[in-house]
Amino acid sequence: MSAVLSPADDDFPRDKQVAQLRIPPHSIEAESSVLGGLLLDNGAWDRMGDLLTDADFYRYEHRLIFAAIGGLVNATKPADVVTVFEQLQSLGKAEEVGGLAYLNSLAQYVPSAGNIRRYAEIVRERSILRKLVSAADEIATASFNPQGKAVDKILDEAEQKIFNIGEEGSRMKQGFQGMDSLVVQLLDRVQEMADNPNDITGVPTGFYDLDRMTSGLQAGDLIILAARPSMGKAQPLDAKVRTLTGWKQMGELEVGDALASVDGRPSMVTGVFPQGVKQVYRVTFSDGRSAECCAEHLWQVNCRHWDSPRTVDTTELTRLLSRKRYQNRLWIERASGDFGHQEPLPIDPWVLGALLGDGCLTGSGSVLFSSASDETLEQMSARIDDDMELVHSQAYDWRIVRRDRARVKGLQGTQPNPLRVALDALQLSGLPSDRKFIPRLYLEAGKEARLDVLRGLLDTDGWVEKWGTVRLSTASAQMAQDVAELVRSLGGWCSITAKQPRFTNVAGIKVPGLPAYVCHISHPEPRSLFLLAAKQARAPATWQRQKRLNVMSVQPTRQAECQCISVSHPSKLYITDGDVVTHNTSLAINIAEHVALNEGLPVAVFSMEMGASQLAVRIVGSIGRIDQGHLRTGKLTDDEWPRLTEAIEKLRNISLHIDETPGLTVSELRANARRLARQCGGKLGLIVVDYLQLMSVSSGMSDENRATAIGEISRGLKMLAKELGCPVIALSQLSRGVESRTDKRPMMSDLRESGAIEQDADVIMFIYRDDYYNKDSKEPGVSELIISKQRNGPTGTVKMAFIKQLTKFENLASGTDAF
Repeated sequence: MSAVLSPADDDFPRDKQVAQLRIPPHSIEAESSVLGGLLLDNGAWDRMGDLLTDADFYRYEHRLIFAAIGGLVNATKPADVVTVFEQLQSLGKAEEVGGLAYLNSLAQYVPSAGNIRRYAEIVRERSILRKLVSAADEIATASFNPQGKAVDKILDEAEQKIFNIGEEGSRMKQGFQGMDSLVVQLLDRVQEMADNPNDITGVPTGFYDLDRMTSGLQAGDLIILAARPSMGKAQPLDAKVRTLTGWKQMGELEVGDALASVDGRPSMVTGVFPQGVKQVYRVTFSDGRSAECCAEHLWQVNCRHWDSPRTVDTTELTRLLSRKRYQNRLWIERASGDFGHQEPLPIDPWVLGALLGDGCLTGSGSVLFSSASDETLEQMSARIDDDMELVHSQAYDWRIVRRDRARVKGLQGTQPNPLRVALDALQLSGLPSDRKFIPRLYLEAGKEARLDVLRGLLDTDGWVEKWGTVRLSTASAQMAQDVAELVRSLGGWCSITAKQPRFTNVAGIKVPGLPAYVCHISHPEPRSLFLLAAKQARAPATWQRQKRLNVMSVQPTRQAECQCISVSHPSKLYITDGDVVTHNTSLAINIAEHVALNEGLPVAVFSMEMGASQLAVRIVGSIGRIDQGHLRTGKLTDDEWPRLTEAIEKLRNISLHIDETPGLTVSELRANARRLARQCGGKLGLIVVDYLQLMSVSSGMSDENRATAIGEISRGLKMLAKELGCPVIALSQLSRGVESRTDKRPMMSDLRESGAIEQDADVIMFIYRDDYYNKDSKEPGVSELIISKQRNGPTGTVKMAFIKQLTKFENLASGTDAF
């Protein structure tokens, strides 16, 4: 013992100063006992080999010795003092561990290896404590010196460090269980079930026929629940959706497409759901823009009578507009305009706008430009290329020409004007005033470039009325439409009126001239629309009362193929035709309600598609049997108000927790679930994940294909179910193959990335509503829950009632059985 712990061998002399140091937690005695026990009895490796790695040892020489013993034992060779010394000597490490004398002292240190597992547990515990100290030091360093990292990023990394240590600590749990203990547990379980008057052995769902087939949701099971979307929040396939770099038709969108968002935050398509032929309605707004959608499409609308925006479908929007109280008083918000491509532009945006306003694009060679404003001429001189200049032509006319007058040394003949070449490439050269337009390349450019095009137009050809309204007149109908698109894409309001000007000819007769199209422009920051100081001064700094994008009418237009998309943006908003901002799970939530409310068990819902507040509306409506549309608008009937109060009182006393964090990884979801389980006394009744395909993968899997990534997610959810001992219901998407079949009942091959999901799931269920596909269905309001896989039970179909206005599934009346 003295040889092992002698001062000569200890790297830390026991003087007073060193004793005051904060030495990392360790136990030299436990480490020596483990190594000594292994040298005496190689069979002891089987009792503790699952607990330790060489990194768990504090002293460097102990790490080397443990690694050498492990290498010999795993190679089925004896590991005693001599063989371990030879192994270390062959590696050139024998002297670093103290030689044969130190190995011999370790073997003599412990009398037997009988308690070696407990010694190993002590070493492992000290190793975990050291990792916690190290992690805490890294967290403190990152907190004191963030180096530009966001606080939420630092917090996430800190939490991840701690949970990684926690996951490593799970190795201290016993791995195998013997049949002697398992059969005793089984006997107790069988007796418990025999004493139970019903057949429910797991967590009841509240649906009798489903519980009869599954015996309830079993602890540790991963249940996959899949269906086509039941709500048709759809638009026609030819409707346009604004992407980051331009427009795409709804029918051309694919999962993963990057979309423009209402506020500039990242957004992408996370799901594409064909809806078949539906009645389409056109929603028209106060500045003339409009968008098409189906009756169930959602809109986030404001009203001065409301405390906050409300989400309503097209049908409810139509009903509200029929009431005088809401006519011309409902409006939607506009996008910030933070989108657009960053490709190089052939002509400076302001210069292009100015040429479209006061330039003459006809002819060839030099480009003509007219202005009486010195400030405009200065802007033009500063903005054109360095090898170009303004040359006075006559009166207020100027020519934009090459400084070298098109004669380049070493080249024969005149060279083309680069500005004219660029105009030719944009198909603008030679156009008269009534055929001018803004090239698509500029209409879909970044926000600052689009703003510069508008400034060029308004600086040269726009004006400010005495009451502050900005206007621009053009003889080109296409130009007027392009200006409106430009303004709307920048978060502005723009309407167009047509006028028929008349002039007196040489004969003194008044004759009609070219039609004029006047753009009436409003923007939250009016002065930002100009660069010229004089026009900026005439424009108001801000509006006391801004123009709102009021909803004017909803009119049926046609029957058309429609499609619904889901988007990753937290608000679920995206941008459609005319830069209109618009919107884009029931059975699992009904089960979660029952488990929390009637069984009194804690429930965790990870809602990556629907916001917590939206989910709360759905749950309150389901429990209180209140129409979802009434809840969204506040227009409850007299008998719904008391039910609302009763539902809220019930929900205040249940343990139902919603996490709306988008794009969670499996590790983040598991960490959050563990934390909630600890808060709820260590046990959860149910976990619901909505939905599986919206989860993210770890950074190491980011380059893998989606099927491999879904495999990692499904395995992680199965491990979570087993670890926490509770059922996990994961909602999943179905592929579009369902829509192409005559019989649209889903099957397992319809699951998106189905291979790994089929393998990991204990139960796979599909929802089918015949009246969704067949308007003349023989069973309206009836849904089929198809159990396609059940590892420990029968498969088959259960019928349930679906109440659409409540978004609620219920048991069918007695006598209506599963088949």
